[in-house]
Amino acid sequence: MNYCMKVIDKSEIKLVKSLWEKLNRLHLEDAQYFKEHYKNFTFEKRSEKFMDIEDNNIRIELITDNQTPVGYCISTIEKGVGEIDSMFIEEKYRKYRFGSKLIENSLKWLKENDCSKIQVAVAEGHEAVFGFYQKHGLYPRMTYLQLKE
Repeated sequence: MNYCMKVIDKSEIKLVKSLWEKLNRLHLEDAQYFKEHYKNFTFEKRSEKFMDIEDNNIRIELITDNQTPVGYCISTIEKGVGEIDSMFIEEKYRKYRFGSKLIENSLKWLKENDCSKIQVAVAEGHEAVFGFYQKHGLYPRMTYLQLKE
């Protein structure tokens, strides 16, 4: 394994596209109530939010193995609130604790930027990741319900 962790510019966000699409498929499989959202959700649509954020308020960290993307984490700051927006690690690389490294790096960056609150939204059906986030100090605070139309 020849891995590299690096922060990339948002202009390079397409480097995470294949990984994000795997995450979206995982959410589609896990979702009980909002499968149609994930069926219709595209990387391009998801990326629109990130393109509107000032460069100093977004952090994209990419992990590659022999230059092939194997993991990423996108964190943002909006109005002083930090968020871990999206994270995915290829399954065979999870044993190397890359997810923990990405979260730790993101939390450090968000704290250095004096965020008044730091949060992560977990998709319905994907609650199995709560334990992972709790290891890093992120706990469920409130559950939002959405009208299904």
